[in-house]
Amino acid sequence: MTPQQTTGRSRWRLVIAAALLMAVTACTGSSLGGSDNSGEEISIGLIVPKSGPYKAIGDDQAAGWRLALEKLGGELGGRPVRVIEADEGDGKATALASARKLIEQDKVLALVGGATADTVQTVYPLLKESGVPLIGIGGRPSTVDDPTYLWSTSWLSQETGASIADYLRQEVGEGRVWVIGPDYIGGHDQIGGFVDAFRRAGGKLANPGEEPTWTPWAPAPTTEFSPYLTKIKDSGAAAVYTFYAGTSAVEFVKQYRQYGITTPLYASGFLTEGPSLTALGEQAKGIYTALNYSTTLDNAANRDFVRRFAAANDGKLPNLYHVCAWDAALVLDKAIAEALAHPNARAATSDGQSAPAAESGELTSQSLTAALSRVGSIDSPRGAWQFGPVNHTPVQAYYLREVAQDGQVWVNRTVQTLTTLGS
Repeated sequence: MTPQQTTGRSRWRLVIAAALLMAVTACTGSSLGGSDNSGEEISIGLIVPKSGPYKAIGDDQAAGWRLALEKLGGELGGRPVRVIEADEGDGKATALASARKLIEQDKVLALVGGATADTVQTVYPLLKESGVPLIGIGGRPSTVDDPTYLWSTSWLSQETGASIADYLRQEVGEGRVWVIGPDYIGGHDQIGGFVDAFRRAGGKLANPGEEPTWTPWAPAPTTEFSPYLTKIKDSGAAAVYTFYAGTSAVEFVKQYRQYGITTPLYASGFLTEGPSLTALGEQAKGIYTALNYSTTLDNAANRDFVRRFAAANDGKLPNLYHVCAWDAALVLDKAIAEALAHPNARAATSDGQSAPAAESGELTSQSLTAALSRVGSIDSPRGAWQFGPVNHTPVQAYYLREVAQDGQVWVNRTVQTLTTLGS
């Protein structure tokens, strides 16, 4: 271990120790009611999975959002906030009904949420129809041609796989990689991002026909992987690359171990992120993943974030789902302040026109949408980032991570920075 690695691990242990101490002494109450009565209350709709296979992810998203609002004193841009929560379910019909209720009945200024690409793809026409922006905090599909009303604090789904493709090509040399993932828009984007970049780097797939293997998504995500694991074990592949999240991720890794497959496993970071890593523990040991966050990142914003989170959650550690929701609050805090300061400013849409401006001095969804293009850099636990002008997704670093034990906890330990992506 190098001196730099030793120093980084020592700092990390100090963060954990401080966080555990704060967890014993800190008050965990929330102050979401808003402390400043001089401004008019604004309504924000939070739409995350409260049921279905991604409920645990939705719980984490909601926790990250609430923690950020607590830090901000229950205000965004100096205005007290009323948060109205709704269920995303497994996307599509449930998500659309929730979004419509928040926009049409609750008259929210903006939406925050969307765990899956399915949800974003389904609700986006409603955003354009209503002019209400969504701050996306989860999967971002490739199918949004005009992102005027969509600003994601998360990731563009193709980027995660693309970020690790060159690294894995070098690791396997002339060997082939077996690729497997779920058959829906988010899975195709995640897997497609890897496969396209891997092939450009000269890599080849071990799958039959050199095409990725797809597992069923509807009527329910696959959780029984026996037929696929038998083929992987007999394939002679030099490595396996996959993308799964939620219950499917946990079952894939458990069954991978049960089948005694020794082929190195690489994945989009969602395979071992948050609730998945908690459920898997030692079974995830040694899995390498690519993602835009790790609790072990050594920067001031992350150290503060980890301490705050652990103090409010009995010493537990945060994950990317918490971070993206936390960042959504930081974005809205800056954007609302900017909209109030410059209510008549306009933002260009993807067709070169201008988005509607609000009446002088009025905070509306339109003035907020225009202000989102002017928020600048966000001091995030993952490292500072800002929205790209094309896709409205973060221009951000992606990291190679390895599941390892640090003291009494399992973490996705940062190994190296892979690349910076975003547009």
